[in-house]
Amino acid sequence: MKYNQYAYVQTQYEEQVKELTAINFLPKNFQNWSFSDLLAKLVKMSIAEAKSDEAKEAKLNEFAVSETQTFADFLKQKPEEIGTNQFYNVALQLLGYHVHYDYQLSDPTGFMQKQALPIVQDIDSISKLVTAFYRLLNTRAKNGQLLIDVMAGRGYFTQFWGQNKFMYFNGKSLSVFNTDKVIREVVYVETDLDTDRDGKSDLIQVTIFRPNESNGGLKVPALYTASPYFGGIIENEKRNHNVDENLSDATEWQDPKYEATPTVEANKPGSEDHVATEEAVHKSSYPLNEYLLARGFASVFAGGIGTRGSDGLRITGAPEETESAKEVIEWLHGDRIAYTDRTKKHEIKASWCNGNIGMTGRSYLGTLQIAVATTGVAGLKTVVSEAAISSWYDYYREHGLVIAPEACQGEDLDLLAETCQSNLWDAGSYLKIKPKYDAMQKHLLSREDRTTGQYSDFWEARNYRHNADGIKCSWISVHGLNDWNVKPKNVYKIWQLVKKMPMKHHLFLHQGPHYNMNNFVSIDFTDLMNLWFCHELLGIENNAYKQWSTVMIQDNLHADTWHEEDDWSNEIGQAATYYPTDDGELHKNGNGKEKKSFVDVGGKDFKEAKISESEWQYKFICGDEKWAKRSLRFVTDEFIHPVTIVGRPEVKIRVSGSLPKGQLSVALVELGDRKRLTPTPKFLMRGGQELGYRFGTDTLQEFVPDKLTHAKLITKAHMNLQNYKDMKKPRKIEAGQFVDLDFKLQPTYYQLPIGAKVALIIYSTDEGMTKRPLEEETYTVDLAGTEIKFYQK
Repeated sequence: MKYNQYAYVQTQYEEQVKELTAINFLPKNFQNWSFSDLLAKLVKMSIAEAKSDEAKEAKLNEFAVSETQTFADFLKQKPEEIGTNQFYNVALQLLGYHVHYDYQLSDPTGFMQKQALPIVQDIDSISKLVTAFYRLLNTRAKNGQLLIDVMAGRGYFTQFWGQNKFMYFNGKSLSVFNTDKVIREVVYVETDLDTDRDGKSDLIQVTIFRPNESNGGLKVPALYTASPYFGGIIENEKRNHNVDENLSDATEWQDPKYEATPTVEANKPGSEDHVATEEAVHKSSYPLNEYLLARGFASVFAGGIGTRGSDGLRITGAPEETESAKEVIEWLHGDRIAYTDRTKKHEIKASWCNGNIGMTGRSYLGTLQIAVATTGVAGLKTVVSEAAISSWYDYYREHGLVIAPEACQGEDLDLLAETCQSNLWDAGSYLKIKPKYDAMQKHLLSREDRTTGQYSDFWEARNYRHNADGIKCSWISVHGLNDWNVKPKNVYKIWQLVKKMPMKHHLFLHQGPHYNMNNFVSIDFTDLMNLWFCHELLGIENNAYKQWSTVMIQDNLHADTWHEEDDWSNEIGQAATYYPTDDGELHKNGNGKEKKSFVDVGGKDFKEAKISESEWQYKFICGDEKWAKRSLRFVTDEFIHPVTIVGRPEVKIRVSGSLPKGQLSVALVELGDRKRLTPTPKFLMRGGQELGYRFGTDTLQEFVPDKLTHAKLITKAHMNLQNYKDMKKPRKIEAGQFVDLDFKLQPTYYQLPIGAKVALIIYSTDEGMTKRPLEEETYTVDLAGTEIKFYQK
């Protein structure tokens, strides 16, 4: 498996010497040392867990340079050079690999090449030795971290605690901050909102974790995570809406409106700056923040309106939510007032902050990054938005239908508000908020319109893409190509806007579902983000803007391969149109002429089968007879060359239903028996990554080849027949009336191997995502008016 490394910055020898000397790794008079003495010294320095020279000396006996010689014995010969294999036998042991289990002493460099680990050849001089160690400290160890970070986890940088300054190595911040003395404090930011309608400004509780050194005059940047889950979540397993119900006539739609809550202007910041009087009891919930906290970046969390410790009500996705998250940045930047406690008697400033703020987080946390970025708020320099929603309609709805996030059938915007209304946990707050919360829940339920699933002004107010021209900060998006919770078009659509803007922008697409990627084997994402934040928030010139490609896309066939692209869109491929034939094939040469039908029975069979939604989907795409008869399937010939499907496939279908309403689903599936990658990353070293010195851990993981499977979903989409003319406005249809549907599937980047086949599946009820009607409906597809176009390279 390859430990790909994209964050290593090419560095001149003079700078290597300077950096190694600055961290007390390389003696200042190293040029006067003999080769063998310097070699011994540098290996000893790498053994950070041994604290005395005697302990380090004893450790040298544990290393071997060959199958017949220990490193200690090798040094006794006073060598003036060291062979490449000899050096990397020792280096691999420093990197945490085990002889005979991971590699053989007879061929260390062969193993390194398989792992994509860098090698310096012919180490026959002092300068070559220095370069070899500089590169080694910047090499990923078995646990996925750089060796210098492994050393940090073993206490190497405690020698610099209390120096009140940042230190950098290869353009990245080092763990030189005292994690034993992290300041954990709470403040209360005053907003301009009054979501609970009590005539007073809502206060937002903000939790801060920052280096103790920031109390000594050191200004540090802030990594801010707006997390509605931070104060806890309200769990109610039986709360989800019923989806086993008939479709309605969508023309009953009333275009529900967004209604803003009152505002009350907050006080202006004054000259006071008191010390925090409340200590944080919550813990940081994001490993990337913890990693960077040990490297000098403050970590700031706020749940926002309606969460525990804060005033107000949850109004999922609404402008008020954006405003409350934005106002925390205004305080960090010095533009808004905050208090030491809820009495509002004593003002407190973020005087420790250098005024530069970045945002981090996944899912809802990433969503609020998009929302806040569109405001153009001063101080926000960059966002690293993972698995984020760019339009709440695209999360809960699709093409005029109610569509569930994966594994969340019946979940909706009102229920997410319920989940996050954690200020109900405090009895005093409960007494005040509960009646207003109940009223808001009724409001959200009526406005979200689960009856028709149509787009409306209510959803329009929750579409952040309409405000994209307000974005001023640099931009990184991260998303899973198999994320059926926050579906890929959320990132695809915002990317099409961001990529045209002048600020620097990047996109990472991994093969996972709704997942983080900061601890993969195949990419050094944490190191890239260290490099990025140092540039954006500390002003370090470290080549961050040019260090990696604009778009990085993980391969779906090989566990250790990433594709480097300039863009992700239809334009990076060439259009290929396929037509369904009368005999069930999918060809480039002309349509079939027949009309083919299938009978949809909604959720009847699914309910009786008592299987999970994921089990149903796998059986369905594989063509299991019980489920396949509820669909039409058209299959290509085997591909004789590898083909990569990119962007958003487009489908046109002429169809009629036996009722004056209907829903149609389309799936594009790869067929073929082979061992595919695991659907989620496999844990390879649980807790094996030290985020700082005795300061929390993370787990190395990666997608790996798995058991043989028969098929894999590439992409899919769903559409309401009544939106055949306009995605935003339904029309009456008659039973048996043919309509032409023209819609796009979820975007993808999917490589088909030689011998694969592609199936186009046309069906109605998607048991895991659509409503599951109680009545049967016959759908008839006119093949002469049906085609699918996808873009391939």
